[in-house]
Amino acid sequence: MAGGGDTVAQESKSARCKSPQLGGFRAHVTDTPASFGQDARRPFDGMPIPSRGRSTASGVDRISGLPEGVIHHVLSLLPAHDAVRTSVLARRWRHLWSFAPGLRVTGVKGWRSSDKFVDFVERLLSLRRGGATLEWFEFQLDPSDFDFKFRSYELAEELRGWIGRALGCNVRALRLSLEDINMADFRLGTPPLFSQHLTRLEVDRVRTMYSVLDLSGCPMLVEMKMEYCFIESDEMSSASLKKLTMIECDFRRETWDKRTRISLPSLTSLELTLRSGRAPLLGSMPSLESAIVSLNYGCEDYYKCDEDSYDGSQYYYKSDDDCTSCILLNGLSEATHLQLSSYSDVFVFSQDVKQCPKFTNLKTLVLSDWCFAADLNALICFLQHSPTLEELTLQLSELPECSLEQGNYKLLEPSYVSHHLKVVVIKCEEVDGKVQKILKTLSAYGIPVSILSALASPTARDKKIWDVIIPILKCTMNFVSVM
Repeated sequence: MAGGGDTVAQESKSARCKSPQLGGFRAHVTDTPASFGQDARRPFDGMPIPSRGRSTASGVDRISGLPEGVIHHVLSLLPAHDAVRTSVLARRWRHLWSFAPGLRVTGVKGWRSSDKFVDFVERLLSLRRGGATLEWFEFQLDPSDFDFKFRSYELAEELRGWIGRALGCNVRALRLSLEDINMADFRLGTPPLFSQHLTRLEVDRVRTMYSVLDLSGCPMLVEMKMEYCFIESDEMSSASLKKLTMIECDFRRETWDKRTRISLPSLTSLELTLRSGRAPLLGSMPSLESAIVSLNYGCEDYYKCDEDSYDGSQYYYKSDDDCTSCILLNGLSEATHLQLSSYSDVFVFSQDVKQCPKFTNLKTLVLSDWCFAADLNALICFLQHSPTLEELTLQLSELPECSLEQGNYKLLEPSYVSHHLKVVVIKCEEVDGKVQKILKTLSAYGIPVSILSALASPTARDKKIWDVIIPILKCTMNFVSVM
């Protein structure tokens, strides 16, 4: 670094000819923010030096002949530290990386300290601010990618700042992935997100804030995906969100008997797989078109089938639950397509059906073993409250049935079923007593059954799965099997 004000002034005049050090290479960067002070000419010093493999170049540069739009897209697929290095390739490449539509900040060994990595990300974001439109920004941080350890509280503070800076670049899609959820003491929503441009948000292995995850500061946000996240908020809310995907998420609140409330009135598509914790309380979703809800083994709303004295339902409505409404089904009642599955001892759906709302738009319905509750009354009640249903699919497993309570279901007249029902599909590993019971019950409620034939074919790993397709033709159903 040259010393003296005169030297700095002279060098700043010839910024286009000077080149900062870039991980052992020479790189040309112009229009560098003055806030970098005397380091303005060397914004990426300290980057890891890449290993030099044996060159196989033929001397023909075909990549540079590509249109700039194509090169920008290719650069957006590279980790940011590699995209920046391309500025040393040729004069034309000096600034191409800064016009890439996306940036991926990932870990890489060689930084030697967290300070150097943090400084790199800070400078990267500063150079992009006010520049070309940033379509997406991704932070993908894995502890194994670094040769140093972050202090979790320090990384959390940096992440909050980086996310704010990325939103300041008018980014439209933001993704944050922490391979270790304990890598940072970071909580989504602290501080609240604010952006007039963000339309898509993806988070992986991230915790949410304790109180309210309020996304109202992002009025253009329409799609959100959460994978393996810890939902610890009292409430999640957004007036604009249309598509929500939550895969293998844990719902954990400070007080066990509280549920997370989800208030998304504009939602049209929901996919929710609960790995553990208590099922959330869904608010009204009048625009909902399709929903897939799966309550896995770790769901804590369950019966202990081996303890006769235990009544799991005593914990169903607790504290913040409304005893006169449903936990899930009220919020799903406007859907056209529904898939509801849970372990047979998880009682959320079977309890909800007791307060069953009308599913006036429902066309296709997929249910699992939970519908056997109360001698199939749960299934019949659901069917009777779905007057426009056209297709029903039942997915049966070989898991032992739990002794569910009988309960009181709002059954209508035995002959009252949907006149629009065209086909019933039963997926099972063998045509056993369960299937026979279903057919007998459907027949008792006005859907006569005629079994014509049955075939089975092996699937993957020699496991036999039967698809029992029962088309509804006036007063007759045909039973066949296809794969």
